[in-house]
Amino acid sequence: MKLRSLSQLQLAVFDLDGTLVEIEHEHFAERIGFTLKKIGLEPPPIDQILQVVHQHTLPKLLLDLDGPKLEKIFWDLFDEGDIPPLRLFDQTLYTLEEVVSRGMQVAIATARQSHHDEMRARLAATGILKHVQFISTFYQTGWKNKLEQLKLVCAQHRIEPDLAMMVGDSADDMRSSAMAGFALRLAMKNGVTEESLLQAQTPDRMLECIGEVPSAVDEYHS
Repeated sequence: MKLRSLSQLQLAVFDLDGTLVEIEHEHFAERIGFTLKKIGLEPPPIDQILQVVHQHTLPKLLLDLDGPKLEKIFWDLFDEGDIPPLRLFDQTLYTLEEVVSRGMQVAIATARQSHHDEMRARLAATGILKHVQFISTFYQTGWKNKLEQLKLVCAQHRIEPDLAMMVGDSADDMRSSAMAGFALRLAMKNGVTEESLLQAQTPDRMLECIGEVPSAVDEYHS
């Protein structure tokens, strides 16, 4: 039986792409192909790159193309480019409002490499910033997963991980939040990450849509 803190959750950490906003699959696939060309490699067909984006298997693609040393070179040269305007999922703002109404602080932890101030500027038009005080990105961190990022988010809020929850759509979101000691881990089934990969990280609950988060929080507290 899983033991947990009797205290109310105080911090909700959300992934961004595929959790709060729709993923721009084609855009990121194009940027991957562009970066491969900068390295001097011929990109695979766009359908194959899209599959890599969907399955979060870019390291395997790079290994297949040119061996284990390519990944660092790729990320050193990768540029997100001019990202299209962000589109929220239908119930994103409702979810954030409900989480805040339950007395929780809200943060975003994304693997995007933009500076957090640039990320805030991109999010301004969506209305998210009314509810989110803190945005953490991978900008110049050298992180390979979200573990250190999630620890930093908790430290910035002066909240222990066992009083925090993670909502994300990738296996790394679930794995890193488990390693950090998060009390509640909610996995989004959005069709991007294979469900079996999410289930392998034993999230507390699988969500069909972001609007199910408030009821999952209430269930945890009850």
